Amino acid sequence: MLASHRIQMRRDRRRTFCHIRQIAMYVCHVALQIPLYEIGGAFGRDGTTVGHACHVVEDRRDDPAFDEFVAAVERTVNSVFRSNGVFGNE
Repeated sequence: MLASHRIQMRRDRRRTFCHIRQIAMYVCHVALQIPLYEIGGAFGRDGTTVGHACHVVEDRRDDPAFDEFVAAVERTVNSVFRSNGVFGNE
């Protein structure tokens, strides 16, 4: 395997993990209503980074397939956390 190909694969993997982290931060903030600074602490990031992640995800929701994926994650998170009483009956 060529070195440049391995570098590209690592870059793609990092980008994928970054997108997953951004979606997780977004769902924590939007669905669970956790403050940005608390999410940042949990992810080892600054609150402004979480805010940026939320904006990125919100912008990407213009894509119907991405929007449906995020909506499904939100429904799942709400179902799990709210039904177990973790976040009360808000």
